[in-house]
Amino acid sequence: MASEVIEVKSPVTPKTATAGVWVELRLPDSKTLLRYCAWGLGRVIFSTSLFSVNITRNAFKLSIWFCDGLENCIKNLLKVYDALPYAGTPMTQVIEAAAVTNEPLEVITDIIAAIEGKQVMIIGEMGTGKSTLAQYLAYTVGGVVRVYECEGTPTDWQGLEVIGKGEDWGAIELGMLEDLEDLSNQLKLRTERGDGALSGTERVIIAEEYPELVSKVPSSGEWLERHARRGRKARRFTILLSQYDRVAAWGLEGKSDLADAFFRIRLGKKAQAHAKSLKNQQLIDWLKLDQSHCLLDDQPCKLPPYREMKAVTLRGGSTIVQPYYDNANYPKKSAENDLKSSQEAGFGDSFSENDRVIWRLIQRFGEGKSDSAIVTEVLGFTGQRYGEGKDLLERLRRQFGGN
Repeated sequence: MASEVIEVKSPVTPKTATAGVWVELRLPDSKTLLRYCAWGLGRVIFSTSLFSVNITRNAFKLSIWFCDGLENCIKNLLKVYDALPYAGTPMTQVIEAAAVTNEPLEVITDIIAAIEGKQVMIIGEMGTGKSTLAQYLAYTVGGVVRVYECEGTPTDWQGLEVIGKGEDWGAIELGMLEDLEDLSNQLKLRTERGDGALSGTERVIIAEEYPELVSKVPSSGEWLERHARRGRKARRFTILLSQYDRVAAWGLEGKSDLADAFFRIRLGKKAQAHAKSLKNQQLIDWLKLDQSHCLLDDQPCKLPPYREMKAVTLRGGSTIVQPYYDNANYPKKSAENDLKSSQEAGFGDSFSENDRVIWRLIQRFGEGKSDSAIVTEVLGFTGQRYGEGKDLLERLRRQFGGN
């Protein structure tokens, strides 16, 4: 059998147009490299941010799971703990008396008795009735009343001796120096003859907006200190009024012993603010119930109704006797002299001690001043009373040999 020969041909690699030809590949330039680097950096940032978010979310999930578990444990322990004071009985089934009842407030109702032995400060904003309360206290305590008032109107303090209207600081200074002289005389009389000799010589001195006097009247500091320490012994009762509740405003900073000589009566919002400083919500609520509710120092105090206090001031103002000098050192004028004018009375011998006080004031504050300035600024005689003051000045000069 004849063998059949099969020719096998190996595949031939097809020829291409580039076969055996070198292709030129250029390296990227700097701009291209920077662009790729920027892209790579952005990719890394996004990947890192996503990774951080995943880690944070898992951490928060773990924290929430831990907090939930801790909260449940504490609640279970609290149930056991709350039952301990009640021998295992749940607290929700127990009502404590302290939770449903309040201690009753011990309210002061007799303010006159409560302020015995001390001087008084009345603190409150405008419109709270400071002046009415001051007059009520003055007339109820009893005695001749003098008022230091620098801003009052003609209708204020009717029937009383008012010194200093129109910001006449010189007149207030003279008045306070008179008070100091009077206080010395009272204490001397008490030392020589005892308390009984002071019976019927009581006086009340009201100082409106006293903190303003601290900076305007030189003798106000000595006046306050001496009346605070010895005033009540000498039958001199002082009532200081103000809108300010700061110790520095009263000139009492660093003088706790003087501050202790005063009761502080706080009215209106000043009382509520002080109660807040005491952190006594029951007291705050009580003060808001009625305008007659106030604080005497830290204690709740109920004042008489406004109409009653006003009626007392009207009665007192219509019956008060002036002038100011009427104690044992300055004998009262007779009824006949009360009806005469000061010119007709002639400033007789009964006023010799008063004359000496006035002459010392003239020497102290009138040096270098004209006669008209002495009459108006030092003696306080203005308007229709100028002639009266002029006569007084001339008489004192003749009496004491002045020029």
